[in-house]
Amino acid sequence: MRRNIRNWGNDILRAAIILLVLFYACWPLRLSGGSMEPTYDNGNVVCVSRLAGFFGGYDRGDVVVFDYKDEDGERQVIKRVIAVEGDRLEIVPEGVMVNGVLLDEPYAMGPTEGVADLVIPPDTVFVLGDHRTESFDSRNMGVIAEKDLKGKVLFRLFPFFG
Repeated sequence: MRRNIRNWGNDILRAAIILLVLFYACWPLRLSGGSMEPTYDNGNVVCVSRLAGFFGGYDRGDVVVFDYKDEDGERQVIKRVIAVEGDRLEIVPEGVMVNGVLLDEPYAMGPTEGVADLVIPPDTVFVLGDHRTESFDSRNMGVIAEKDLKGKVLFRLFPFFG
């Protein structure tokens, strides 16, 4: 009887550890909206790692998830990090310049419209959606505090190919 209770306790402990690892290492998130097309489509399920904030933070090009609150309520948003603290970002007719260099953005769809000329403040990032004409992003909501980032998208879970 004691052996069964001990085995049952070990199984519960293993399950708790697996859930904890999944919670931080690969949390599934279903996408809603088309602001990250063509990289991710509406309805895709992606794997989000919450460990990025603990180990080294976020870099240019990372696709991140954060909560955004407006008059319609709070929702999770997915965008690409374009510039990090200390970077000088400009939106020019040709596209996006970071530290005086025009970015090569093969993932971007549509022109990057708007006005931006700023140095990214400490502990913040500037984010844009890949579908530039459909995205509500840092051009509208300003820079995002790193502490508000919930994680980094690692890969698409479903559909796996696409």
